[in-house]
Amino acid sequence: MSLRVLQLTQRFPPAIGGVEEHVLHLSRGLRQAGVDVEVVTTDLRRDIPFERLPPSGDAYGFPVRRHRARKFAEVPHGLGIAAPAMLLDALASRPDVLHAHAYGSFPTWAASLARSLDGATLVITPHSDRGGPTLSKRTFDRIAPRFTLRRAARVICLTRQEAHHLVTLGVDEDRIAVIPNGVDLGEFHDLADHRDAGLGTTGLFVGRLDSSQKGLGILVRALAALPHAAGLRLRLVGEDWGASEALLRLASRHGVRDRLALVGPVPRAHLLREYARADFLVLPSLFEPFGIVLLEAMAAGIPVVASRVGGIPEVVVDGDTGLLVEPGDAEALASAMLRLAESPALRARLGTRGRKRACSYAWDHLVPRILAVYREAAEERG
Repeated sequence: MSLRVLQLTQRFPPAIGGVEEHVLHLSRGLRQAGVDVEVVTTDLRRDIPFERLPPSGDAYGFPVRRHRARKFAEVPHGLGIAAPAMLLDALASRPDVLHAHAYGSFPTWAASLARSLDGATLVITPHSDRGGPTLSKRTFDRIAPRFTLRRAARVICLTRQEAHHLVTLGVDEDRIAVIPNGVDLGEFHDLADHRDAGLGTTGLFVGRLDSSQKGLGILVRALAALPHAAGLRLRLVGEDWGASEALLRLASRHGVRDRLALVGPVPRAHLLREYARADFLVLPSLFEPFGIVLLEAMAAGIPVVASRVGGIPEVVVDGDTGLLVEPGDAEALASAMLRLAESPALRARLGTRGRKRACSYAWDHLVPRILAVYREAAEERG
């Protein structure tokens, strides 16, 4: 059965993020499997602050069409951002499968409406978790699923925790498939070790500098709780989503400014070198649907210190591929980082086990499973 698949996503590389990487690698894998796949996205680089991508001639091996995103209002959960031309594109394309990403973002609303109008098979990967217990989040979860998730023929969850949460939002359990994020093992196959023992131990954070989700203030306080003799330094790699100035002030106040480097966003090749020079990855998130950087760290052969929250415990095996701590607990985070800083043998053991575990997340294994979901859902709709 030949399929035409349209991927709808709010952002796409060179915009940086887990959803963006997911859609890129999934689309590449589908194209290699002989699927006619296209990506419809916006010109948005990031939401906070609202910033557009410059015109780009990047080639991906499949069509990528970008439409102008507009910010109509300051509304929580990105509901004020839309790209109406995406809906028109989805209708004009008439694919067999519409695969929309990121629950609640404009592509899921557009794909849901397009499915109602032209009868395409709708698949949604929410990339979501329970999030914070705020009034706006509870209101959002009461309204959004009715017009998006519940209309999908299939919902692909990244973790069992996410699947359980979506069932509580009214999604039919029989229409849920759990297929995790993937990692391109080829990028890490010949990654040379660039660690410099003379500089002490290096911890690496990769992700948005967003204190509301990533727990970076907790990370700075954990660093301050460590003895200076531990020789631990942290490098934070990623786009600044409004947290950098506050983090630097906090680091200065705690006397650890000289042990904290804010690297900023870097090209992919540079990011791989950051993994190669790091002794461990730290991800102290307060909530996290999955965390692709966890897979990347394991593929690079370095252990992980992360919060026991969201989908992370399904990715990182505590004591086997990394160390898990309770979210928001600076003392526990400091203790875990100190354990790794003081024991090269522990780092080596966890890193070796992590590299082995990463193999089960190779995109080569995951793309056929997603394609099977497409085919099953499309056959049901006739």
